[in-house]
Amino acid sequence: RSVSVVVTQAATMDDGATSIMLRRLPGHMTWQDVASNLDEFAAGKYDFVYVPCDKRRKRSIGLAYINFVDHEFAKLVFEVFTTNSISRASSCSTPRVEQARVQGLGPNLAFFMANAGCNHINNPAAPQVFENGVRMR
Repeated sequence: RSVSVVVTQAATMDDGATSIMLRRLPGHMTWQDVASNLDEFAAGKYDFVYVPCDKRRKRSIGLAYINFVDHEFAKLVFEVFTTNSISRASSCSTPRVEQARVQGLGPNLAFFMANAGCNHINNPAAPQVFENGVRMR
């Protein structure tokens, strides 16, 4: 089943922006689900996927942060998400897409480290980094 994605702000991204945030995702979605959906049309074009989890409930909190390797592709994907759907997702609410506040691979990793600390970097729910479509371990 697919879910339409709605834009919460202007349907464009700032010049140079490479990161988006998806909100109101189903709680069962994992970083693997998000990456699998991205690979259908963006394989090798993203380098960061983070799906924050509720540690107590052991499920997603309904957000995903994605950084793309360049602005033009990020803008294209942003526009795709504003008009299409995320496959295999099921939810009673409509996910929303917006430009992320933190932009770029390095700043996103730094933001996670500042908030979660070094002890969480090997946690399965930690941000995932990709290079040429391959997850870095």
